[in-house]
Amino acid sequence: MSTDDRVTRLRAAISLVGSAGADLGWGDRPEVRLLPDGRLWLTDLEQAVTATDVYQAARNLIAAQLAGRSELSGEPVSAVVGHWLVGLQTNEAMMHLDLEFDQDLAEQDDAA
Repeated sequence: MSTDDRVTRLRAAISLVGSAGADLGWGDRPEVRLLPDGRLWLTDLEQAVTATDVYQAARNLIAAQLAGRSELSGEPVSAVVGHWLVGLQTNEAMMHLDLEFDQDLAEQDDAA
């Protein structure tokens, strides 16, 4: 990977962390726009990045979180990843049930 790619991914990671902080009430929400060529414009950094850059940056951030959790808990990374995935998959299953319930209600309203 070239130095330019690493810098771009680092900048995308900075934007991701800043945006996540803003979502939690810390800092300002930077504007992100989709450009005609499919890249994202990160206004706070005044830089265009590809979806691949953002994905890799997010992946690296999550890997750092998983490694940190593993180190703090003394559990192997596999256990930390497993717990996190079970939680996410449970959330997905619950969301699917909620969507089915909402659809059933909508169909009942349409039939009435």
